[in-house]
Amino acid sequence: MTRVALPDYLRRPIASLDNSQNKKVREILKQYNLNTVCDGARCPNKCECYSNLTATFLIMGETCTRNCAFCNIEQCTTKKLDENEPKNVALAIKDLGLKYAVITSVTRDDLDDYGANHFCKTIFQIRKNTPDVKIEILTPDFCGSYESLNMIIKYKPDVFNHNIETVKRLYPKARQMADYDTSIAVLKYIKDESDDIITKTGLMVGLGETQDELYNAFCDVQKAGVDILTLGQYIAPSKKHLPVAKYYTPDEFLQLENLARQAGIKYPLFAPLARSSYKAAQTYLQIKKQNG
Repeated sequence: MTRVALPDYLRRPIASLDNSQNKKVREILKQYNLNTVCDGARCPNKCECYSNLTATFLIMGETCTRNCAFCNIEQCTTKKLDENEPKNVALAIKDLGLKYAVITSVTRDDLDDYGANHFCKTIFQIRKNTPDVKIEILTPDFCGSYESLNMIIKYKPDVFNHNIETVKRLYPKARQMADYDTSIAVLKYIKDESDDIITKTGLMVGLGETQDELYNAFCDVQKAGVDILTLGQYIAPSKKHLPVAKYYTPDEFLQLENLARQAGIKYPLFAPLARSSYKAAQTYLQIKKQNG
């Protein structure tokens, strides 16, 4: 497939090490030996987020037990969990002065609980050190384990996010080691068992999906009770990853947002550079304000 050139509206500046805010974030991450998905997944919004003294913390290592064809995080045998990591994340959040924290992880299919308890320990430490901070977690599917999901529910994150990433047909191509129906079931279980937890998921476009397939995914998300849906343009991290089949224009994103609203999605956040944690705090505050 011939690779399509990246449109100008998708180009973002590289985060500068000379920027004082960027430098502060990097120094704190280094001090506590922490990783971020901003670096690991080469997020195009890294410069903006670092400049605003925020980052999405990546826990449980830098390598993943799965090999999604769109992702820049390396698949490799993973290391033993760092027992100090939950506390270090909490201390970094405190030093950064965050009011809203996003915690994500690599997939850890090698662990008995798929990493659920490590998420819980992190939530506990954040609330212990900074009780006013709102917490969003972006999790893997935990292989659909209700036991793992029940651990998460017990610790009540403010927002539970799990990305379905793409339409069902493209899973064998893009997410060979994942299952679309499992991801939908995970989102539905969280909402069914704890309606006060805001649920969230995200999709990419540009992998070869059709509008009808996207609409069906929007409907599946709505039926699962998901509150927030993000949708952004897939940008291939390298020539080794899946090529981009199509770059959607800003107008096409507006059309897809209208389609999502027709499907019953309450809070769509659609934009070419929208990612899972993009404007996460603003969306959370919008929901809380509207719901009293």
